[in-house]
Amino acid sequence: MIKENSGYLQSNNIENIKTHQIYYTLFTPEIAAKGAILILHGLQEDSECYISFARHLAFQGFVVLTYDHLGYGKTAKNKDQIGFFTRKNAKEQLIYDAKLMAEFLDNSYQDIPLFIMGHSIGSFITRCLLRQSSIHFNGAVIIGTGAKPVGVSFITTFLYFLDAIAPRYRSPLINRIFLKFNKKTVENDSIIYQRIFQHKIYDTPFTNNVFYTFFSLVETATERQWTKSISKQFPFLFVNDNPTNAFNAIQPTIDDLKSNGFKNVESVFYPDVQDKTPNKTKKKLFFDNISSWLNKVFEELPIEHF
Repeated sequence: MIKENSGYLQSNNIENIKTHQIYYTLFTPEIAAKGAILILHGLQEDSECYISFARHLAFQGFVVLTYDHLGYGKTAKNKDQIGFFTRKNAKEQLIYDAKLMAEFLDNSYQDIPLFIMGHSIGSFITRCLLRQSSIHFNGAVIIGTGAKPVGVSFITTFLYFLDAIAPRYRSPLINRIFLKFNKKTVENDSIIYQRIFQHKIYDTPFTNNVFYTFFSLVETATERQWTKSISKQFPFLFVNDNPTNAFNAIQPTIDDLKSNGFKNVESVFYPDVQDKTPNKTKKKLFFDNISSWLNKVFEELPIEHF
């Protein structure tokens, strides 16, 4: 029987001014664990989205750790905190928190391989973390990520000033623009996650702070040299969950990795999210594709990793 233990882990503000509590759930398999995976949720969801997937991986013999980012789920102190990260250095704080959760998982299970998986904003946090600490991971699943969007530097600069002036303001105009720009993404993500995860998409308007942080993460994660410190043998699995998403153009990212000598890059595409495939079939396919890749990488790891 799978054990599921939830709790809070204290994280220090990177400026050491205050602390916050990160809500997490640890899924432990009944059998001896063969690997561990940290899951970073996306922009319009929280960690509850991944309960069924975490249980699936636990049945496969993996320890799974999910958690809520700042401003999400049970990490948010109250309703007003939802859709807001932190006043200063939010990008760095999200990356720091992800590293903290990875260390918590790794310290708890030191003798097994460690993997990381990120979706949407979680994919960009993952890529930023890998720039710093890829040596601590044995592979990464990147879902719903993308290459650098045109004009991202201008957008990030504009949002920087809005965040500096009114970080907690939930601009109706910016939220409408974002949703209009991302309309097909939102609609298709609803289909994907209702079908696969039976999860309600977040509909709380985002603050200027979230928009600035998101685009700042995108800009950093898609810099030309983001993989400079990562081994060319590092295993990547890219999953394109929504081909209509402007941020989800993963093929250029895959091509760039391969052209730079990365030897272990695989991808899975789901081109028609509105097809008539039954929910259970689509869910099984999604789960099986990722767990099969994890098992394959696990089996190919050199003995010194154990």
